[in-house]
Amino acid sequence: MLNLPILVLRATASLVAFLATGDLLRALPQPAPPVPPRPAPFVAHGVKDTGVFGQFDQKINFTPPALNRAETRVHVNKKARVLVLYDREIPRKAYPIALGFAPTGHKLRQGDGKTPEGSYKICEKLEKNLAPQYGARSLRLDYPGLADARAGLAAKLIDQATFERIRDAHAKGQMPPQTTGLGGSIRIHGGGAATDWTLGCVALRDPDVIELSDRVQVGTPVVVSADKTPDDTDGDGIPDILDTLLGALKAAANGAKYDGRYFSVKYPGGDVPAEFGVCTDVIIRAMRNAGIDLQREIVKHIRDNRRLYPWITKPDTNIDHRRVRNMIVYFLATYKLMDKGYTPANRDTYLPGDVIFMDTLPKAGPDHVGVISEERDTAGNPLVINNWTDGYTTRKMPLLPAIPVTHHFRLIRK
Repeated sequence: MLNLPILVLRATASLVAFLATGDLLRALPQPAPPVPPRPAPFVAHGVKDTGVFGQFDQKINFTPPALNRAETRVHVNKKARVLVLYDREIPRKAYPIALGFAPTGHKLRQGDGKTPEGSYKICEKLEKNLAPQYGARSLRLDYPGLADARAGLAAKLIDQATFERIRDAHAKGQMPPQTTGLGGSIRIHGGGAATDWTLGCVALRDPDVIELSDRVQVGTPVVVSADKTPDDTDGDGIPDILDTLLGALKAAANGAKYDGRYFSVKYPGGDVPAEFGVCTDVIIRAMRNAGIDLQREIVKHIRDNRRLYPWITKPDTNIDHRRVRNMIVYFLATYKLMDKGYTPANRDTYLPGDVIFMDTLPKAGPDHVGVISEERDTAGNPLVINNWTDGYTTRKMPLLPAIPVTHHFRLIRK
């Protein structure tokens, strides 16, 4: 056994050696700490949205989820300068676009600067080695289509042999000839959407075209319309479901304080002061962003269907549309009911822009309402944009599955 003095000497020597090593290490050049990646700069939604709370248009955006590329499609509204990405029949995102330098009218010939109108498909996707004018991505369309070729043949812009080459390419699912008198190389690409600048293509901002490209494939259908978007009540190019979601997001940005007082408001198009609201006001404001005036719609429904509202003795345009039990009657008569209850099996059918009614009180039945958000919690449940109760403001909240859902609607009219 070693005696104590020897142990002390050895411990002291070890400590000196350790300190010396530490001094030596500190004297050596040290690697720089890793620099955390910079977050991508915020890019506003960018579409010209006709609706409520316009002061927040440049403060909102969202990223659609990964989608089954085989089920997506694209719709372009030239007049509104909007491209909409659909997942089957459900609009998922709207993007601002630029067109050809002579955008009005259908493309007829090479060099006319017009963006073609009609039904096409994506026939080529490119992500690398692109010409600078195409920006971050290029999605070539199978223009000229058969209708374009028939019109070109009748106008003597192409001959019979060229027509047959175009026809045969479409029959085989191949890219049609791109260097005929009808023009070609029509694409959805990046490079910017501030002004109409292309030679006939549809141009997006680079972050948008990357997002879009990740959700489509060769074969994805593309419809280019002169001036129409399906189910677009206010005509701004944004389908009502998406427009309602944008309205709800702007309502959340506005952050109205919960206030259940009775307010006198104008009719139609009336609203309580912007700084106040209850749960129904979230729906009223969100849908007004889509051009749907629930005040007028519900009041009219009450007047036309008094038997459905036996509790109303005298209609009141100031408050009737703001009551949950009146709103649910109107929704049941007007919009597509998806289900009556939130479960793990159906939660993926709860899509952004859907409207849900909930039961928060001991008495059974709907007494609260909100809009499904684009955001989900860590467990995968969608957040709900709503105004909960006293002391709250309009915001996204993790209400599901804790709060029972009585009715789940999609804004598709019956």
